Amino acid sequence: MSTPQKPLRQPGLIVYLCGLATSALALWLVQIANDNGENIMGWYANGIIPAGAFLVGIASGVGYAVGSRVLNVKLSMAFVFGMITTAVVDYFAAQYLTYLSLVEIHHIPVERYGFIDYFREISEGMSFKGKNSGDAGSPLGMWGYVYKVLEITGYAGGAMVPSMMVFGMPYCKGCQQYLKKHRTGHIHSTEPWPVVKKLKKKERLAALQVAIQDLIARANEFTGPIAAAPLAETEAALATLDQTIQKNAAARITYTLKKCPRCDAHHLDLSLFNYTEDKKVANSNVAKIDKTKVVVAVAEAAAA
Repeated sequence: MSTPQKPLRQPGLIVYLCGLATSALALWLVQIANDNGENIMGWYANGIIPAGAFLVGIASGVGYAVGSRVLNVKLSMAFVFGMITTAVVDYFAAQYLTYLSLVEIHHIPVERYGFIDYFREISEGMSFKGKNSGDAGSPLGMWGYVYKVLEITGYAGGAMVPSMMVFGMPYCKGCQQYLKKHRTGHIHSTEPWPVVKKLKKKERLAALQVAIQDLIARANEFTGPIAAAPLAETEAALATLDQTIQKNAAARITYTLKKCPRCDAHHLDLSLFNYTEDKKVANSNVAKIDKTKVVVAVAEAAAA
C-alpha cells in the first residue's frame, strides 16, 4: 500500500549546479575546438538545421537529467523554463568569452571594439563553404542574424533533450521515486521467422501482417484482466509468459513491469518487436499502462 501523496519536491540547487557543470564542460570543449579551427556551433545540416548547436546543447543538458534521476526529483515547468533561460545565457556567455580571447590575442582595446561590434561582425560576416570548391561563400549579411537565432534555438532545444527523456520515465508521486525495472515477459508469434523469410517479399509481408495481428489480439486478451489489477496479480500473470526471448519468432510483444522501490505503484510498457518484409528488425511501443495514480488514489482514500 502506498503512502499518501506529498507535495512534490522541487528541483533544488544541486540539480541546477549539475546542469551548470555539464554546460560549462560542453562550452569549454567547444572553445578548445574553436582554438583548433573547428567551429562546432557553426555546423549546419541541409544548410539550415543547427546540428552543431543542437549536439552541444544535448551535452550541456545532461547534468540536469542526471541530477533529476539520481535525486528522484521530477522537474517542474518553472524549472524547465529556468533551464531554457540559462541555456540562452550560456550561449551568449560562450560568445563573450570568445570575444575576450580574441581582443586579448590581437591586443585590441575593448573601447575600440566592443562585444556588440564583435557579434555584429560574426553574424553579418557568416558564410558557408561551397559544396564543390570548398571555398567560403559570400557573407550572409542581415540573414546571418537568422542563423544565429537558429543556433540559440538549437542549443536551448538540445539542452532540453536529456531532461525530456527523464521526464517521460514512470514516476511514483506518492513516494517521489522513479520506478525501476522489476519483471519482463514475452508473447511470441506462432509463425517461425525461418519459414516466413523464405517466402517471396509480398507473401512475406502478408504473412508478417497476419502474425502481428494475431499477436496483438492475444496481447489484448492477456492485458485486459491485468490493466487495473494490483501488483501481485500483475506479477503472477507476467510469470505465466515466456521468460526468455525466442529469436526464431517472427514477432513478439515484450511486457516490461517497472515498480516503485517503496510501494506497489507500477507501470507496464508493451513493446512490439518484429521482422519486416526487408528482413530487418523493427520495434514500436504498443501501449503504456500507468498504475501509479491508482495506487496513490487508493492510499489517499485509506488515509481519509
